[in-house]
Amino acid sequence: MMENLKAITKDELLNEGEKLLTGGAKFITAVCRDLGEQLEVTYFFSLKGGTEMYPLRYTVNKEEEVPSFSQITLATVLIENEMKEMFGLKVKDLALDFGGHLLLAQDSPVTPLLKTTGKTASKGGD
Repeated sequence: MMENLKAITKDELLNEGEKLLTGGAKFITAVCRDLGEQLEVTYFFSLKGGTEMYPLRYTVNKEEEVPSFSQITLATVLIENEMKEMFGLKVKDLALDFGGHLLLAQDSPVTPLLKTTGKTASKGGD
């Protein structure tokens, strides 16, 4: 078990994350993991010069929309675009949406890190 991990719902992300930032935490990164029918998303915050980590984790069905934390801090905009692009996480209200082309080219595979999709089609057509 990860130390200080707080399980939340997707609807609690903005409020819980904002509490951490207001308390002096800094956003570090976020990660996404394919659990089969669901995606697990963990946002990491640090306090005390990086000596304490505070992860917030939620799990959603792959078709659910999730709020963008970029409404609170732009520091999340790149990682949220990456999770959207690589795993198909349906992030809504991104402050800056790269439309699936932050890291992937027009003819790249769709959601290449989503292990359960089996998709090999390219975005560019056929």
